[in-house]
Amino acid sequence: MSKARVFLLFLFGFMISFSSTVFAQFPIISAEEVKSWMAGKRAVILIDSRLPDEYKSGHIPGAINVPAERIRDEAGRLPKDKATPLIFYCRGAG
Repeated sequence: MSKARVFLLFLFGFMISFSSTVFAQFPIISAEEVKSWMAGKRAVILIDSRLPDEYKSGHIPGAINVPAERIRDEAGRLPKDKATPLIFYCRGAG
């Protein structure tokens, strides 16, 4: 087996193990779970990560607009309290 092929296999394995670690830290939750949290008065921050024009055309009440490419620049708008869940949503891939 060539060195390039071994490297690519290693890289692929690393990417799979890294992505599963990242997803374990940031769970994906259902819309029903978000509704339940909000109805139960649990403190959450909804972040619409779509473009401003998409946000203006309609968004979940109470959500703030922080486009995905500006998340680092807009970090000051997010709560400092690490106990408050941040729920990001968008229109989906594609």
